[in-house]
Amino acid sequence: MSDMIGPDGRPPVFDGAAWVSQDRRYWWNGAAWLRIKRRGFRPPIAMTLIVVAFLGGVWYLLHDVFPTPPTPYGVTNMKIDSSTLFEFDYRSRTSCKDLTFEYVFLDQQGQPVDRFADEKHNAVLADVTNHFTIYSFASVDSNAVRFVATPTCHA
Repeated sequence: MSDMIGPDGRPPVFDGAAWVSQDRRYWWNGAAWLRIKRRGFRPPIAMTLIVVAFLGGVWYLLHDVFPTPPTPYGVTNMKIDSSTLFEFDYRSRTSCKDLTFEYVFLDQQGQPVDRFADEKHNAVLADVTNHFTIYSFASVDSNAVRFVATPTCHA
């Protein structure tokens, strides 16, 4: 084999099992140079099982140990945008075909400074969060910093 030249143009090297080219891309089978087939990465079964067990544990933690809190029922996210515009979200346990609200506006100390009765009648479905944007013709008292909306179902 000392006279032999590998496909890379250099003398081959014996690696203990076969003659291979110096660039380790070909091996000699006794008649011709054949390309060495390299296997792609194949993870061991244990690694696959560990990853599956880890993902199952994360799912269990997020689903059962630390579940996302349910959306609360009632009026939430109340915000006064301007003297004639305010908004809030409402979620009800039961459906209502004729819902109105009464709004009490409070000052910094929590004292009522203004009161409005809703003129618009709304329909809401159970367990659905509805967003309400209220436009008023009358201005809200300038001392109002927050409000309380009390729902009343008429049907």
